[in-house]
Amino acid sequence: MSQGPLEDLTEAIDALISDIEEKIASNDEQYNERSLQNQSENTRLSGLISEAEVSISNTENILNNILYPNLAQLQERLENFHAEVAENNAYVEKITFEREENHEAYNVRVEEHNEALGAVDECLEILSGFGGSSVTLIQTKKIQGSIKKVTKSLKRGINQTMIKALATLATSEFADSSAILNVIHALEEVKESIQEALELEHTNEAESVALFEEEVAQRNADNKRLGREINLTNGEIDGTERRIAGKETFLAVRQQDLRNFTAELEEEHAAFEEATEFYEDVRQELEREASVAHDTAAIVNNSGFGSNLSGNLGF
Repeated sequence: MSQGPLEDLTEAIDALISDIEEKIASNDEQYNERSLQNQSENTRLSGLISEAEVSISNTENILNNILYPNLAQLQERLENFHAEVAENNAYVEKITFEREENHEAYNVRVEEHNEALGAVDECLEILSGFGGSSVTLIQTKKIQGSIKKVTKSLKRGINQTMIKALATLATSEFADSSAILNVIHALEEVKESIQEALELEHTNEAESVALFEEEVAQRNADNKRLGREINLTNGEIDGTERRIAGKETFLAVRQQDLRNFTAELEEEHAAFEEATEFYEDVRQELEREASVAHDTAAIVNNSGFGSNLSGNLGF
């Protein structure tokens, strides 16, 4: 049995309303899914951002409060070690120069003492050749010449009182051999004094050499110790620098991760905001269409509309 135009129109309107309601439900479902996806992404990215921020904070703390200060301390320690080595080297150079100068002066004094001994021996040899009870004028002059030669060679480093005594003898007249014996005795005392002075020179020189060698050995031993410290410190610096490089690389990676995650979160916020606007626009349009459809259905279902439609169609 066929139905009339009114029934067909009513069915069409109902189908339209049903289709609009299905679209609204589908739009709501899609938006709800997008909302859940947004929440999931927000949770995921917020967690990744938080992890990156914690990693960055911890790494910066290790770098700024541990590794960088440690490296600075190690570098300062290394500089101090090198400064100590340089100070030791400078000190050894200084005392070596002083030792060379003192040794030269020692050689000069030894040479002078040996020359003086030679002059005294020569004078004693001359005086021992005189004998008898009296000394001639010629012999006196010869003795005086020998003594003057001795006093001239004793101008430095010998007891000045002894030199003056010999000089006095050199200007005296020798009446007999007893006077010569007195001079010989005086010269032997001078010789003994020179020998004692020469022995003291050798002793002082040996002590100075021993002290010099001991100081050089101490400084060299200290430099060896410092060399070991320098090697150890260089190793610590290398290790610390490697750790710093690794931490700085890790920090750069995590900082880039933070920028990427933050950008992704901002993009997700923008995309969800755009999806929300689209959803609301579609829903608003569907609700408007549904409202129009419902209004149309109400009009069609009105009894007056059905009678008017039948009259117009000639039923």
